Amino acid sequence: MPFYKEIPLPPHGVLMLWKVETGEGLPVSLTEASRKRLAGMKRQEHRNGFLAVRMLLERAGLSDDDVLYEADGRPLLKDGRQISISHSHAFAALYTGPEPYGIDIEKIHPRIIKNRPHFIRDEVILPGFEPETLTLIWTVKEAIFKLSNSRPLSFLTDLHVHSYDLSSGTGTAVSTFPGWEKGFCFQFEQIEDYMLTWCKIT
Repeated sequence: MPFYKEIPLPPHGVLMLWKVETGEGLPVSLTEASRKRLAGMKRQEHRNGFLAVRMLLERAGLSDDDVLYEADGRPLLKDGRQISISHSHAFAALYTGPEPYGIDIEKIHPRIIKNRPHFIRDEVILPGFEPETLTLIWTVKEAIFKLSNSRPLSFLTDLHVHSYDLSSGTGTAVSTFPGWEKGFCFQFEQIEDYMLTWCKIT
């Protein structure tokens, strides 16, 4: 399970990626709560992602004990810095820094086309790039949700991706959820057959 890459997010944040390789142990120290949580995970894929995030925490100078969880599952850092976590199949991602970011990574797969009616209303989908652009829009909405403090957002009616540019890897989005009307800017990068997105409130 090797460290994959690091993306600096100014002013002092960092987004890190770990590539999961099956069959390799991880020398990571876990709290009792995390050991119980890990033991309760039935799928090896979920266990691998959980451990890979702990390796990224150590690379960021943190330990498993530095992470707290809200009742709804949102992670918090004891030192007050912001944190966002995502993992999907072969990759785990971790953001830490002073500014709130939401991050998401998802595997690009044609089956997302079938799910289009559940989260696409007015977004433009590029012909010939349906799996890529649909996955991008999904990751943007997931990243926004992670910034929302678990508000009951509808990906179909409350979150809207207004623009995205595949050449620059940037875009904009909005939330129209009553009482949480916000604008967002995001960046994204295709890594192998995965889409990685990081987003912040403007």
